[in-house]
Amino acid sequence: MINFFKSFVNAFSAHSFIPLPYYEDEGDKYKAAFVPLIGVIIYHLLYWWSMLSWYRFYNDVVEALGMILIVIIVTGGRQALGFISYVDSIPTYKYRFRSWSESRDRGVLRFLLVIIVWTIAMANTYDYIFPLVWFGFIASRITVGLLSSIFNENSNQSKVTIGILVVEFIYLVYYVCDEYETLAICPIIATVILFLLFMNNFRRSTAENLDLLEDDYVVSFETAWIMSVAIISLIRSI
Repeated sequence: MINFFKSFVNAFSAHSFIPLPYYEDEGDKYKAAFVPLIGVIIYHLLYWWSMLSWYRFYNDVVEALGMILIVIIVTGGRQALGFISYVDSIPTYKYRFRSWSESRDRGVLRFLLVIIVWTIAMANTYDYIFPLVWFGFIASRITVGLLSSIFNENSNQSKVTIGILVVEFIYLVYYVCDEYETLAICPIIATVILFLLFMNNFRRSTAENLDLLEDDYVVSFETAWIMSVAIISLIRSI
């Protein structure tokens, strides 16, 4: 039980802005199973931001930028690795970002592309299916957790973690399909396709690169999910 608690703390310490301690001894054993809870927090914060935007009649672009800012704040800036390291080397509570010289090209370009793509996609998504967008922040963390737990021997995750992640993914798919029916098919298919494409990347990853690899692909899954929902919204509007 104590290892579950340590893994819970480590998940929020390493993957969010919350200033918690980090346990090196057995603290990572179940960590991946708790990382999706950060997506749950993002989901609820985006819900309340959406309600405020609706109440105050905010512009669609303002609403989208507010959502992106919430995601960046909650994750401790992990979507903006290179950009933030250039500004001030802001750390999560586990480790500092790589130096600007190592990350500038990939980090800044990715940060700008993510902001542009997310803003365009969210601004063109109708409010009534916005909650489907937010589920992507949970799904991305579940699928990347499965990738690192199953295909990377350096992840130090137990079989219990894999079982919990599988149950979480099945429940998420069931809930999303039950809530949105055929609308949920496109983002779920995009997630499965990315899962299959990224398996070899996690097999080849070293222990030193695993954290950054997870960050990269969480953003990739989030972007694919958001774009899928935006495309559905666009098709339904024609």
